[in-house]
Amino acid sequence: MAKQRRRGAAASSIAISIAVLASGTHANETAFDNMGPGNEFLSLGMVVRGPDSGAPWGPFFPIVPQVSGGITEITFPLIHRGDDNLFWFQIYEDSFGQPGTLLAEWIAPNDANAANLPLSITADGSFQIQQGSVYWMGMMPGSNSWGAWLRNAFGDTKDRWAWRGGPGTWTLYPNSNMSALRIMVSSGPTCPPDLNGDGVVDADDFFLFLQLFAAGDMRADFNNDGVIDADDFFVFLNAFAAGC
Repeated sequence: MAKQRRRGAAASSIAISIAVLASGTHANETAFDNMGPGNEFLSLGMVVRGPDSGAPWGPFFPIVPQVSGGITEITFPLIHRGDDNLFWFQIYEDSFGQPGTLLAEWIAPNDANAANLPLSITADGSFQIQQGSVYWMGMMPGSNSWGAWLRNAFGDTKDRWAWRGGPGTWTLYPNSNMSALRIMVSSGPTCPPDLNGDGVVDADDFFLFLQLFAAGDMRADFNNDGVIDADDFFVFLNAFAAGC
């Protein structure tokens, strides 16, 4: 499993002792896919370079997921080159039409053999993306890393953003393209109180429910009556205590 690093999550000082393994299974769905029939890739693609190798530093492009869920797999055709081949696949929130806050990142597999493409990152489903929301995908190289993102023959050819000149310098770079990408998500746990889909009913699920409840998010409508009220809170508490 690829290593995932999460940004912006504050540690809670409140501990809840209940932690129950969830027994429900997760159904995988395709949230985004422009890989194309047969996964056929063109020989040339967007060059991804580290900051010591000149611009561009890393390409980014927006996606809009077709379904909500926790990311379980990210598939892409990245060829690694050079000696220092360290890449992070990153997800950013949208900020007025360009990448905003970094939400999550994973270390990408290292393979220089085009015959082995596409590569895949296996994720644990804990990072959630929402249907219809805009996210920015990016591949950030290490200091001297460089590689090529092969373009799918059936892929998107629209202009994309690229990061040039260092952090905070966003420039529209028409040749940048990450047109071959597939993102799979878990459609959600069959264990209702396991809200974050990590297979464990614990404090993270409790605090997530409180956030959803306070925000009026319909995922907090635990009795499915179309209203978020105290009844949902007590139904969730019972489900939380029972586990799965």
